[in-house]
Amino acid sequence: MVKKTRTRGKGKSKKRSPPEQEEQKAAPAFAVLQEFATTLRARARENRDAITYVSLFIALCILFYLIYYYMTISNATALARVNEGTASILGGVFALGGAQVAVDGPIVTISGFSMEIIDECTAIFSSIVYAACILAYPASLKNKGVGLALGVPALYAINIFRLVVITLVGLSAPQFFDFVHVYLWQASFIIFVVIIFLLWLKLLERLEHEGAPGQRGRNAEE
Repeated sequence: MVKKTRTRGKGKSKKRSPPEQEEQKAAPAFAVLQEFATTLRARARENRDAITYVSLFIALCILFYLIYYYMTISNATALARVNEGTASILGGVFALGGAQVAVDGPIVTISGFSMEIIDECTAIFSSIVYAACILAYPASLKNKGVGLALGVPALYAINIFRLVVITLVGLSAPQFFDFVHVYLWQASFIIFVVIIFLLWLKLLERLEHEGAPGQRGRNAEE
């Protein structure tokens, strides 16, 4: 006698509606975005000081450049005086060396070689960057003033030296004038800005160490 067995039919799976499928697909992507946002907030908290410094530095650069741009479009005489003063100092340096010098406003002629001193030939743009570096750094106003009082004149002196070198190249090897003027010294000047800023940081560390309460007490005892 053959025993009949009853087979159970497989139950049909419940078909999900399209909104539910889209919601399940979006869930992993939302989790990834949420995890990324959490990580980003944590990193931002860890690097809050660096982010604040960079943001303030950029804001100050923009502010100083807008002031400079306003002065250029308003025909301010201050910028013209800086250019003319730079030309006079450059001419004076070569006059001390016995060269034939003629200065007419921002145009200086040295032994037949003429140059016009424009804004880019002064230290104004490097000073803007340097001042923004100093003012954005978390230090006292006194120490920031020290950094500006020492750094900006140093940049101007380096710029005069740069103009002397460029003029010597123009007199002796004019075929290399554009390379030295446009490429070599422009990149080198950025390095000088960084070096002077690092020197100020070193000086700042020393000033803050000497100004600490414990250090003042030890200095008084000595």
